[in-house]
Amino acid sequence: MMNTQDRDSLIDIYFGRLNPLLPIVDEATFRKTERKSPLVMSAMCLVASRDNKARRYLRFLESSEPLTPRLFASRVYASLRWGIQMERERNKINLIQILALLSLYSEGPEGTVDASMHLSQAIHHGQTIGLHLGRSSGHGSSQTRLFWALWVLSNFNAALNGRPRQILDLDIGLKLEEAYEVSAPGTRILLAISQLLTRIIGLYQPTAALDIMGIEEDYESFENIIDRCGAWDLDPNVLTSLEIYYHGVAIISHRARATSRPLLPTPSSLRQELSALQIVTILRHVSPRSLVPLPLIPYGIALAVSTFYNQLRSARSQIKRTAAREHIDSCVQALEQLSEWSQPAKNMAMLGRKALEQTAHVAAVTVSPEVHRTSRAHAGPAEWRPAGPPHHQIDQAGMQQHSASASLGGHQPQPDGGLSGFDIAYDELMDMDAVFGDFLNMNLPDFGMPFQ
Repeated sequence: MMNTQDRDSLIDIYFGRLNPLLPIVDEATFRKTERKSPLVMSAMCLVASRDNKARRYLRFLESSEPLTPRLFASRVYASLRWGIQMERERNKINLIQILALLSLYSEGPEGTVDASMHLSQAIHHGQTIGLHLGRSSGHGSSQTRLFWALWVLSNFNAALNGRPRQILDLDIGLKLEEAYEVSAPGTRILLAISQLLTRIIGLYQPTAALDIMGIEEDYESFENIIDRCGAWDLDPNVLTSLEIYYHGVAIISHRARATSRPLLPTPSSLRQELSALQIVTILRHVSPRSLVPLPLIPYGIALAVSTFYNQLRSARSQIKRTAAREHIDSCVQALEQLSEWSQPAKNMAMLGRKALEQTAHVAAVTVSPEVHRTSRAHAGPAEWRPAGPPHHQIDQAGMQQHSASASLGGHQPQPDGGLSGFDIAYDELMDMDAVFGDFLNMNLPDFGMPFQ
């Protein structure tokens, strides 16, 4: 159990930093309720514990010293899981709120699977009581705002975990325009980004046309979204957090390939590169610890890492390869700071460091693919491997055992450790190609693999 003062401080952080973006718990209703749900309060503390301001409150009655954010969160999460399994919460709205908040937590090998399952259960209970139809109360009610928070999370879950969307527009009896009217400015921005994400998800569905490589027209800028949502007065750290998520979504608005680039730039491919650059620019001026502690943030940064890795693999210019390595390093440093509360951020930071270490020992290939095939005849016929099926498993031990000299066949590494676009997947980087290439392919069920 927590000290009442510490618990209330975490709840205040939750309402001050997180609920204005995702209004899962209505503050007015919560404050005036005399008998508050212990599980709802614990779920709010779980999410708030990752904020930088929460560190001194992360303790239980049996410990006087604060715990680390991840250790504190793991204990609260275990308690909440047990409470749900024992059916300690019977109120449907409370149960939806608890499950939705749990979906923002991911830890361990099955973290993303569990998060997706919690969200599915929250949506299921919401549909049972008719949240999507506005049955429980009027359009301006807290239940309506709760539904649109579930809609935002449904789209995010589809993007991160390669799952089908669980709330389809045709099944919604509410109007999105009315959601903008009853929502706070931060929530409006998330709604606008989720509208863009809905279009982007269509690019990766199994029935999508393969010749369409991205959203080439009518893509709203972040500044225009802020204007439309009247959100220029938002806290700068909150606005910056939303901008990182916006650019992460913009990155996947182009269907990238792991080791090849389009012959001619397209609006979506340019948007992808510029959005990745904007993320790394933000990270050089803002401390990652000041950002809102939602999984949207490490997700956006991880997409930037994947984009820069593809640039490193495809660029033939030494300057571009050096710049790509520097950008990866900047993003990895940010993820390492976020790993204090996020296991997914830690995993992607480790993969980014591994990629930097491996590319530092690999030669920059400047010969044509035909010459490369001749020099590696013993390896079999060479071919390009685009991002996507078939799936390639990460063999961490194998990557550690293979030396750079064996994979290079005697070639001496370049000083910057870059790799040209003519490189083929017969060296120690092929596992990294699978990870970072597939991470940009939302069509794969294991899209969240680096986050596990």
